[in-house]
Amino acid sequence: MTRSRTKSIVLISLTVALTTAGAWLKIPLGPIPISLQTLFVLLSGVTLGPLLGAGAMGIYLAIGLVGLPVFTAGGGPGYLFSPTFGFLLSFPLASFTTGWIGRPGKENESVKPIRMVAAFSAGTAVIYLIGIPWLGLNLMLVQNKTFGAGTLLMLGMVPFLPGDLIKIIVASLLTEPLRSALNSRRQ
Repeated sequence: MTRSRTKSIVLISLTVALTTAGAWLKIPLGPIPISLQTLFVLLSGVTLGPLLGAGAMGIYLAIGLVGLPVFTAGGGPGYLFSPTFGFLLSFPLASFTTGWIGRPGKENESVKPIRMVAAFSAGTAVIYLIGIPWLGLNLMLVQNKTFGAGTLLMLGMVPFLPGDLIKIIVASLLTEPLRSALNSRRQ
């Protein structure tokens, strides 16, 4: 096995472990808890790249669905019927989106922070675009409750916006130091 492949396996494993730890650091809030999961989802794309980041999140989903307790309320195939599963389902695409937009470029230093904020905002938007409709479907089909779009936004997005803004800022500040640390150990 090459060093590059070994390094990728280690980084993917570390990313899955950090995402799991982020799930366990939670504040219960209605059907969807506040957690640090999404911080690591966002960072996975820009530190591993769009494909490896999405792959890491795919592995995270797979190990959770087979029963390892990596999600905020455990794991297992029954999680498919959870109101939060749509948010989890979005993680590979959110990581890919963040990694694609936030990939290293040739722009000057003053553009990098704007690009990082755009990348993390887009990744966060992907999480909401998949998670909120799943929440609505779950409430309607599994729990026999029907809510309008405004109520779904109040349940699945509005309370999380301040925390997501903080995560976007933190992720933007951490990106370059993390990339530098990962690239300095290439040899």
